[in-house]
Amino acid sequence: MCVRNVERYRIPFKGLKEGSHTFDFEIDRSFFERFSRSEIGESDLHVQVVLQKSLRLLTLDFMIAGTVRVPCDRCLDEFDLPVAFQETLYVKFGEKRHEESANVLVIPEDDAVLEISQYIYEYTHLALPLRRVHPDDEHGHSTCNPVMLKKLEELSAETDNQENPIDQRWSVLRNFIKNVN
Repeated sequence: MCVRNVERYRIPFKGLKEGSHTFDFEIDRSFFERFSRSEIGESDLHVQVVLQKSLRLLTLDFMIAGTVRVPCDRCLDEFDLPVAFQETLYVKFGEKRHEESANVLVIPEDDAVLEISQYIYEYTHLALPLRRVHPDDEHGHSTCNPVMLKKLEELSAETDNQENPIDQRWSVLRNFIKNVN
């Protein structure tokens, strides 16, 4: 089953037989626009969810693969970052809805549909590395914005060339160490 509509990130599990069921979702820009704090702009992601249904437990294996457009931490230009991520969510049945832990959700026994858009959003963001920079080219050179790189280099050189006043107490200690050696 392939789902493209933004409002369709739901898995109707109530009528499914026990066993394994696969659901496919295509994620693009419109998906992330629904979330106000998303760091992701454009995206071309495929999410496959394998649902293993048993009498008292649903196991959802999420596999996310594709590219997302994010700002570079070095030059601030956006670039396409490949992502791949897998996570398992366990869904148990109980009296009321609550998260038991990071990957265990308890839902009421009379629920028939599981909304998974929040999990797709969170898992995609977890797939992002802490530091996001343009990849180097085949010669090992940065593919960041050259104007920004030049400006960063100039600012770095200015900082290195500035004379930092030295506390005279440290100068005395340095002279003492030189004399001892």
